[in-house]
Amino acid sequence: MENGQADLVCVSHLYWDWVWQRPQHALSRLSRHYPVLYVEEPRIQIGPEFEGFRVTETHPNLQVAQLLFRSGREKFWERLDASLDRIRMVGHPFKVRDDITESSLMFESPEQPRLEREVTEYVRRWRRDVPLILWLYTPVVVKFLDLLQPDLVVYDVMDDLTSFKFAPKRLRDQEQELLSRADLVFGGGPSLYESKKGRHDDLHLFPSGVEQEHFSQALREDLPVPEDVRALGRPIIGYYGVVDERIDLELLANVAEARPEWNLVMIGPTLKIEERTLPRPGNIHYLGKRAYAQLPAYLKAFDVAMMPFAINESTRSISPTKTLEYMAGQKPIVSTPIRDVISLYGEVVRIAEGADEFVRQVEVALAESGEERARRIEKGRDLLERYSWDTIADQMHTLIQDRLARKLALKPQA
Repeated sequence: MENGQADLVCVSHLYWDWVWQRPQHALSRLSRHYPVLYVEEPRIQIGPEFEGFRVTETHPNLQVAQLLFRSGREKFWERLDASLDRIRMVGHPFKVRDDITESSLMFESPEQPRLEREVTEYVRRWRRDVPLILWLYTPVVVKFLDLLQPDLVVYDVMDDLTSFKFAPKRLRDQEQELLSRADLVFGGGPSLYESKKGRHDDLHLFPSGVEQEHFSQALREDLPVPEDVRALGRPIIGYYGVVDERIDLELLANVAEARPEWNLVMIGPTLKIEERTLPRPGNIHYLGKRAYAQLPAYLKAFDVAMMPFAINESTRSISPTKTLEYMAGQKPIVSTPIRDVISLYGEVVRIAEGADEFVRQVEVALAESGEERARRIEKGRDLLERYSWDTIADQMHTLIQDRLARKLALKPQA
């Protein structure tokens, strides 16, 4: 089958313009081979009145489809409260900040049927007379298999959503249906791969990769460090990513208390946990979300990069993309004992269980000799070459082409 002779629709629980991670990296590269339509969850905003379905080209050969409801503050909160009530019905004590101006309505909201109609109609007009690939990141939208009737179904497992706290019980049934109907399943890390082993015959391990050229900008002498970290005292122990139930807040607080002379910098949006639960000693700095383009400049400011993840059900299968990104900036890394971090990067990342050991490993990293640093960077270089996003996307594309050709060969001719 020739390159590009298919259209690709991806339905994801993550916004395209949110934290740049696995979906954006994989799909932006696959758009070199296929026209891509990326479908998001319905979204509400505070702003000039607008309600409707819109499609925007945000990347060459890649369009993002949104069902957007923009209104004044009163209507926004009415919609948000109704959405949160549905979450609280399953026991989630979810609360949000008073100053929030945007939120997801999430799949399976009352607006989901409209999203399904809009997407189905748009795909009917948009697609060419070529096979259709449907790429899913969440089992919640398994209904799209019947709505779009694709020629090939890909389930890219980047999180074990069924193990997240307060996950709806029906999610396990939806995942089982998706696994039974998918043609290809990709595991986003060793733990995710193992969790799906035996549940699908065409399962492939694709740990998340790295855009090395982007994060190695942190090595540039002429790259300015952002003002909000430039004024902080050294050392800076830094993290970027989502701040949610997967972060060990107690560990963070204990490390900050043990070393008040260190500055702990947390970059990223806070989700699914209340702001008031964040530890607030003077040496922990929550900077909020920063654009993907800005991350190398912040990484440059870190003396040690950290991954203070809690050890719980929601982190049992995570394979943090940021590990390789930190590595591309040649930073020493300290992590809690996340299984995939140990199995994939254990020869480069320092592992620490508990606050006392975390402090000790950071101290060892800060005291690293030139010879130790050179050895660490060399080992990291090998890992960076092995896990580039370009290589991963090319391997995914090869599998897709092969499986699609096989299916079409078996399809009865009209």
